Amino acid sequence: MAQSTQVYRRSMSASIGSGFGSVLGGSGRQYYILEHKNNSRNYRIGESQEIIIDQIEIGRDPKCQVHFDESFTTVSRRHAAIVKAGDTWKLIQLSNTNPTFLNGEKVEREWHLQNGDEIQLSFGGPKLGFIIPADKKKTVGSIKMSRRVNLFRQQVGKPYAKAAIIAGLVIGLVLVAFAGKRFFSNQNQSKLLRENVQISNELEELNQQIRSLASGEQPDRTAIKAMQQQAESLAGVIIQNNVQTNAFQNEMDKLQKKLNTTGSLVQSPASGDESANSSKAAPAGELKNYSPFIFAITLEKTAITFQNGASKIIEEKTPRIVGSGFLLDDGRLITARHVVEPWYFFEVINEPDLQELNLVAMNGGSVVSFFTAISSSGKRFTFNNTNVQVNRTSDRLESIQSGKAILVVQKGVFDDTNWAYIPTHEKSGLKFNNMLSSNLQAGMELEVFGFPYGKGVDSNPVTPGYTTCQVARQGLDDYRTIRVMNDHTARGFDGGPVFIRNNGFYQITGVLSGSAFAKGRVVPVSAVN
Repeated sequence: MAQSTQVYRRSMSASIGSGFGSVLGGSGRQYYILEHKNNSRNYRIGESQEIIIDQIEIGRDPKCQVHFDESFTTVSRRHAAIVKAGDTWKLIQLSNTNPTFLNGEKVEREWHLQNGDEIQLSFGGPKLGFIIPADKKKTVGSIKMSRRVNLFRQQVGKPYAKAAIIAGLVIGLVLVAFAGKRFFSNQNQSKLLRENVQISNELEELNQQIRSLASGEQPDRTAIKAMQQQAESLAGVIIQNNVQTNAFQNEMDKLQKKLNTTGSLVQSPASGDESANSSKAAPAGELKNYSPFIFAITLEKTAITFQNGASKIIEEKTPRIVGSGFLLDDGRLITARHVVEPWYFFEVINEPDLQELNLVAMNGGSVVSFFTAISSSGKRFTFNNTNVQVNRTSDRLESIQSGKAILVVQKGVFDDTNWAYIPTHEKSGLKFNNMLSSNLQAGMELEVFGFPYGKGVDSNPVTPGYTTCQVARQGLDDYRTIRVMNDHTARGFDGGPVFIRNNGFYQITGVLSGSAFAKGRVVPVSAVN
């Protein structure tokens, strides 16, 4: 129940002071996560925000840390606040005109929050889930240092931009001193990294041998199984080595990189354009060289044959980008299944036209969509959805109401079957790591290429966008996918390649499942078969 406390006032010290504590001494500080349950201009369903300061505001005011756009007319400029109260947090009603609800109950003034609570702003307004991380993830210290600095900049910089810059510089100086002292001190880490490089080379040779044996007319199953067991054992050694080195070494690498390139740990404020947050400049070096194998997938036309034999063709006036794809070194052009067969996933985007295509496809008719894939090298592949390999084992039948009629449709699922590939005769492409893709450690950084909102297709050459996310939990989730957090991908990244830097070089670890509709999910490359 609500408790009477002192009157709420927005306080610089409550924001900056707690932010300092989180960045520099996070091991003893708790934080919470706000999960968005509605699509909006600034957030997608399932998107999470880690809150590391003691005081935030929610509303349409651009200074609010949780900022909703002007289309939410029933959300006030400063609608509600969440502040730390001892060892818990409380929700405070700020608006004089629009209500706030907690688990369906109207908040008259303030209410203490508990894990799993649902916050709603006004009648029919946006909803937020309140989550308190548990176990090893419950303190700010479990968040990587570079991420904490980023969160400090975002959350303190909203209402106190100038003060946040000054505070960020102070934090930068403290961390520089720390980095200078520790960066080259651990010789054991160097030894483990050298060992991992050697093991990775052995793994690559084993994988090549396995593929060669499997492609023969009479593959030696016993030899293949023995090699796979040997590869799994080697992959296990790499994982154990990474557990010992990644937590510290990754932070130090990022810190040193920022110091070498910018001289500061404080990043420039992000643009207000949504696409600016979802796509960064592609990195120089090895990863940038992979872009010739990354493709924009464009829809050219769709041919529909109805159950009664009638047909029609829907031509796209201008080829429309529907997602991304990538070429592996075994000749497979990979994308997400919902990119090439969206009518099986229509409930997510709520489009009646796709519902109609679903009914046609499962009731004796046919739907054939024609695509072109193009990369920065100028290479093109043309194909249609009947040419691709997909996995329908997770599809389910569901009943839906359409007027007075009850219709049965076939639904695809955003699990590890959300992939599709086209066999090609190409001899070169991106390397991938089946073993590692199913055993990623929480906190590992993943790097994603794609074409957000179709941007990059009209450039010459075609130029993919770039962004990052982090592994949210060790191993795979209940959908047999890699769950990620801090996901800044957007429409157009769907089906794009997800890379991991493994011992100094990059490998494909997965397929981006749904940058807009199944955000935070990556299909492990080991599932694509």
